[in-house]
Amino acid sequence: MATIALEGMRFYAFHGVYDAERILGGTYIVDVHIQTGVGKAVETDDLAHTINYETVYQICRMEMDKPRQLIERVLSGIAEGIKHQFPNMDGLNIRIRKMNPPLGGRVEYAMVESNQDFKTDCPRCKKKFNRYNDVDCFERFPNLHPATREMLNKQYDNKCLCDNCLKFYAG
Repeated sequence: MATIALEGMRFYAFHGVYDAERILGGTYIVDVHIQTGVGKAVETDDLAHTINYETVYQICRMEMDKPRQLIERVLSGIAEGIKHQFPNMDGLNIRIRKMNPPLGGRVEYAMVESNQDFKTDCPRCKKKFNRYNDVDCFERFPNLHPATREMLNKQYDNKCLCDNCLKFYAG
């Protein structure tokens, strides 16, 4: 397990509730920390088996370029982009600081931070697996019979099962 991080990414962006913020813009600092396994990357010395931090930067830049009222929404867009691009993360921490927010007094920054742990226990086999969101886990196995889905939902209290267990039921 390793942490791959980009800290201090600076952007000039146009986020804010007030018109002046969206017209004049301001400086934002973004930090991203990703927890992931790196064994295959170490073994192969191949970028395809790790987190490409250039890609992480581009995701952050693209989200910062979209004017939004709330930096919480910007953070959510960054998180979704990273999760979509890298399916094997164990954890993700994102921090966005809005420098010198217009609050009528001297404030160094306002900040929003998200810390997500994607490791969860399968209720059937008890092994740990990565789960990125609360979307219906059965969508990953569209060939799973509807009656089987219903039975699994009842038996495991609507909790998501790991891929190995779902493969067992999907055939």
